[in-house]
Amino acid sequence: MTGRFAWALCALSAISVCGPFMAQAQVETGDEMSAQEVAEMMSDPAAELTFFNASYRAYLDIGPFEDTIHEVRLQGAGFLTLPSKSLIAYRAYVPLYSMDWPVDDDGVGDALFSAYWASRHGNLVMGYGGALIAPTASEDYFGLDKWCAGPTLIIAQKVPGICTLGGLLTHIWSFAGNDEREDVSLTTIQPACIFFLNELGTSLTLTSETTYDWQVDDDAWRVPATLVLEQVLPPVGSVYFSVAAGGTYYIEKPEYEGDWDARATLSLIIP
Repeated sequence: MTGRFAWALCALSAISVCGPFMAQAQVETGDEMSAQEVAEMMSDPAAELTFFNASYRAYLDIGPFEDTIHEVRLQGAGFLTLPSKSLIAYRAYVPLYSMDWPVDDDGVGDALFSAYWASRHGNLVMGYGGALIAPTASEDYFGLDKWCAGPTLIIAQKVPGICTLGGLLTHIWSFAGNDEREDVSLTTIQPACIFFLNELGTSLTLTSETTYDWQVDDDAWRVPATLVLEQVLPPVGSVYFSVAAGGTYYIEKPEYEGDWDARATLSLIIP
């Protein structure tokens, strides 16, 4: 189990540490960006942007005793620039859990890796790629115990200075892993509306991470509605930081899950 955890963190480090060095070489000779420009880049799936963030989520009123599940997501992202105003963006995250129900335990979950090619047509961004879930969970109940992969489609329309509207569609299937665990066939739909509230780098995001589980007969849908307020902070050299806080209401969910979660994120950004 320890080996799995180390493997996941090493993979995350490769993206979140090597990526910033690549981006750093590009910003050293450039002019300082405004907080609003950074906020707009954060909402752009084709932006030449490297970041690392730590996101805390508290899932409230879980199970018969209304317990709280604590999750910390460590995420890194980077990019490779290609000709013709296109790029390859890549992402990775590893979740860490602490819970009292349905088990009293702490541990690491499955790692998610994704990469996509994105092309810009004016203010319209379109892209496609793939996602991979690796069975890095320290315990069975923290993960799927399956290797899973599938395609990803991305579209976003920018309205500079006002908002970015877009979405991401992913479907994953299991293709290897523990034969005693159920197969995975999961669709994820992630619409998002990001509104830029001022020239100081403040944004408001309304989003969802709706999933449909094709392997179950009941409670197949999970439909959250998430509202997040984010603020880009003044830079330290060429490095920016942002802080965000928000919450989620689950419109549709399995019966044993809670109705709400609260979340907060700290991001390190190198545009």
